[in-house]
Amino acid sequence: MDKQYCSYLAQCKLKSTEYRIILMLLVKSYTSSQLVKELGCMKNNTDKYIKNLKSHGLIEIDRIEGANKFYKPVTDIKKLTAIMPGQMKIE
Repeated sequence: MDKQYCSYLAQCKLKSTEYRIILMLLVKSYTSSQLVKELGCMKNNTDKYIKNLKSHGLIEIDRIEGANKFYKPVTDIKKLTAIMPGQMKIE
């Protein structure tokens, strides 16, 4: 994992479950339902975490299979800082 990406995540002030979601998505893509099972959280809480991560530009849809949306993390630091300018200085 890129050092700049880790620094960026640290500055986002996410909840611990949101960090867990990002770490899980770094390994493989998950649907919302799969995340609910793995995390042991309520579906509406998991949906809130996903919505928050999407609004921060930290995750995006990887693929859609039928009605299932698989999410993946956005790891391109330039893309992240373009979405949220002023969050991190690129050197």
